[in-house]
Amino acid sequence: MKNSWKFAALLAALAAGSASAAGIVSTAGTAAGTIITNTADIVFTPEGAPTGTPPTTVPSNPVTTTVLPVPDFTITPNDNENAGPRTAPTYAVPALRAAAKPGDTVVFPYTLTNTGNVPNETYALTNTPDPTGTVKTPENIRFYPVSADTTGGPNGTPDGTLSAAEIAAATPITSISGVNQDVAVKFFQVYTIPAAATSADKFGADPTGDRQDNPAFNNDPAVPRDANNSNVTTVDRKDATVIGPKNDPDGNGNPLTAPYQSTDTTPVTITPSAADTQTAQATTTTTVVTFTNTVLNPGNRPDVFDITTGQAGFPAGTTVELLKPDGSPLTDTDGDGVFDMGSLTPGQTADLLVRVTFPAGSAPTAPGTQPTVTVTTTSSNDTTKKDTTKDIVNLPGLSFGNPTSTPGGDPAPVGTPETGQPGNPLTPIIPPTTCTATSPDIRSTIAMEIANLGSAPDTFDVSGVAPIKLTDGTTQNVVVKYFVDANGNKLLDPAEAGNPPQVAGTALTDTNANGTPDTGLLAPGAELKLIAVVDVPCAAAAQTITLNQTAKSPTTGATVTDKNDTITVGTTPVAKPVKTVDKAEVKPGQQLTYTIIGKNTSNANVTKAFIKDTLPANTSFSTTRLAPKPQDRFFATSTATGTILYSTNGTDWSPTEIAVLPDGGTVYAGVDTNNNGTIDTGDILAPGQTITGTFTVTVK
Repeated sequence: MKNSWKFAALLAALAAGSASAAGIVSTAGTAAGTIITNTADIVFTPEGAPTGTPPTTVPSNPVTTTVLPVPDFTITPNDNENAGPRTAPTYAVPALRAAAKPGDTVVFPYTLTNTGNVPNETYALTNTPDPTGTVKTPENIRFYPVSADTTGGPNGTPDGTLSAAEIAAATPITSISGVNQDVAVKFFQVYTIPAAATSADKFGADPTGDRQDNPAFNNDPAVPRDANNSNVTTVDRKDATVIGPKNDPDGNGNPLTAPYQSTDTTPVTITPSAADTQTAQATTTTTVVTFTNTVLNPGNRPDVFDITTGQAGFPAGTTVELLKPDGSPLTDTDGDGVFDMGSLTPGQTADLLVRVTFPAGSAPTAPGTQPTVTVTTTSSNDTTKKDTTKDIVNLPGLSFGNPTSTPGGDPAPVGTPETGQPGNPLTPIIPPTTCTATSPDIRSTIAMEIANLGSAPDTFDVSGVAPIKLTDGTTQNVVVKYFVDANGNKLLDPAEAGNPPQVAGTALTDTNANGTPDTGLLAPGAELKLIAVVDVPCAAAAQTITLNQTAKSPTTGATVTDKNDTITVGTTPVAKPVKTVDKAEVKPGQQLTYTIIGKNTSNANVTKAFIKDTLPANTSFSTTRLAPKPQDRFFATSTATGTILYSTNGTDWSPTEIAVLPDGGTVYAGVDTNNNGTIDTGDILAPGQTITGTFTVTVK
């Protein structure tokens, strides 16, 4: 009985081995209806046979297997959901995205693949709207075969999309037929964005495939529809209008048009400015000034711009006319009752003449008033989109007589000096997670004041330094800057900071020419409120910075130090590790390579750092893997100095790369920076340092 059991087991093993070596099947499986025939052999030499006896080969009985139909198919790309049935789309994470203007036609390429083992398949094409109703469904969805793509690429080859001419010349399809196993058929889903769509509207569709019954097979099972392939188009409707001085529709002085002469019988000089204005200086004989304004369509579709005007500060009898560059009156091209510039394409500009007529020798309605014509342009696509510019005529005016008094008053009394204003450590500075050579410093301010408590006027030198530790371990001494807190609000206002340009008298200067900024002469009992400014480098490490500050009288030698002002640099959190995979789609038997990158993105050291990953379900540790490693392993690298250690339980560590791992197992990798043979709190991962791990699995 024992020998018979061995013989039967050997036969079974041989049969299994012969079957597995019979051939390599396609990725979709052996074609339905195929009959597989197999015969095993046992080869042996009888016990006690004389030396030289040839081995005996005994074949088994033949066995046959008929391959059943296993139909299946897929339409790609799929929605970007982590999991879920393919029978319904998830428009919140669409497979494809686009942006389009109202009236645009969008084209999305898709691929239908027969992933089953049934040949000559047919699939109906329909559309599945967003089940939530969040994404709107256009009314003119249609499908086109890949053959509709005829030109657009190099030398007249197809370019992977459809032009308007190609769509007009092609016939839409409602199904794809004659698809054999492992065959991929490309097609396009097409729709047009409604002309009335508003900005940020979302329209979308989902090409849905339904396998049709194959009459060649009576026992083929049903296949779920494929409907998780949604696409979403965000409407990019940019309706806008700008008007400004001649050749400067933005009115920002870029480019700043040089002064130009008006087109009048008696020309005057018109000077544009970067403040979206242009000004003409009239004389006592001037009666007409004609300005040139420029309108721009900064939107992304054609638009008609209405032009209106308003005037203020002009004498009675003043009139304003709107003219074309040739001097003819502006007209109402779209029939809405308002003069307009006609249709302008995106990026197109047009000039407009604004003729202002007023009585000779007239003065403005009030002294100092600048008579102004405000010109407004309004988008017809979106009447909420408007822009204005101002055409100013400076009219002459003069008075002569006795002077008038001006109001005055005594300055505010000097207050009692404060005893000190320490920094606020509860408001940390958080540097960016990534600093480069060009990253700007982070400005921190502390309110302070200095007072002359002596009995004679005196000048006080003020200096300070902030020693700041950087993430690379070095220390940078940053000089403290001092600005006058003119309004005493304990904040560094833009004018006080000279931002920009420098406002005279705001920053402490070296009035006594001894090389150190000072307060200037302060009367006895006078105080000066200051703002201390420290520009903290982006690469500052987590710490509390103590400012070393000194005020000193060069005359008397009186010196006071201040070391109670601090700035706290908080710790930047470590970002999530980055994990990638080399394939977005895979079939059974294929391999996936995962890469995990763990990085200390904070501004402080971390200890006992390691990366870990668990083999996904339905995969096994790979049996083959490409360079750089010829054998199967989980391997890691690091920018930190030390030995890479590996573990399968997070406790026991070894420098040997992991070559064997059970299904569902977990891999770990860390850097032994203190060379004690394990990963513990003595191992440091400095800011910016990384640990990168890679492994390969085979899909079951």
